[in-house]
Amino acid sequence: MKTIMNSWRRLLPAVAMLALAATLGCSESTTRKDVANARDKLQNEQQQTADTVHQGQEDVADAQQRAQERTVAKPVTPDQPTTEQQKVADARVDAGEKIAKQKEQERAAAADLADKEQAFQATQARDAYVKDVETRLADTDKQIDILKQRASNAQGADKDAIGRQVDMMKTQRDMAQKALNDLKGADLAQWKNHQEHVRLALQDLANSARNIR
Repeated sequence: MKTIMNSWRRLLPAVAMLALAATLGCSESTTRKDVANARDKLQNEQQQTADTVHQGQEDVADAQQRAQERTVAKPVTPDQPTTEQQKVADARVDAGEKIAKQKEQERAAAADLADKEQAFQATQARDAYVKDVETRLADTDKQIDILKQRASNAQGADKDAIGRQVDMMKTQRDMAQKALNDLKGADLAQWKNHQEHVRLALQDLANSARNIR
């Protein structure tokens, strides 16, 4: 039971991030778990590289040992390489190719981890921004509700004036929401390109709010 609880505690940050992304409605997110998986992958590839180098060294050493034993049993002239000597050369080539291939996989894993870490930072920044804007829009909804209540209690020209203010704020609020939705639906790498549109829409909304009497 203790092991299960500890595992659950480790999963909570990733679950919370996924829940936040779902709540905010963003189309693309990178979580702590994604970063952890990429880091585990890199560590595994690094170990594989060390193992491949070690195995290559052993294969070459074994080939050299067999060649040495055969040379002692049957001496040859230096300009006449034996089959065993050729096997040593082949072992070196084979080991080199395997090591090069494994190191390439390790470099790919390192690049993937760097990408995941960058994407995670972008996810955090975007989600924090979206949450802040959603809070501001929720405050605007409260202001609109208050204005509607004032309009229902007003009469004549005052009622009409308040109604126009409500219509203006609702229109600008919808424009801000659309700009935010565009930002949330953008690729993670492009979300900041939409930030200025949201900022301008919020600025118009704030100006309207300040003009309410």
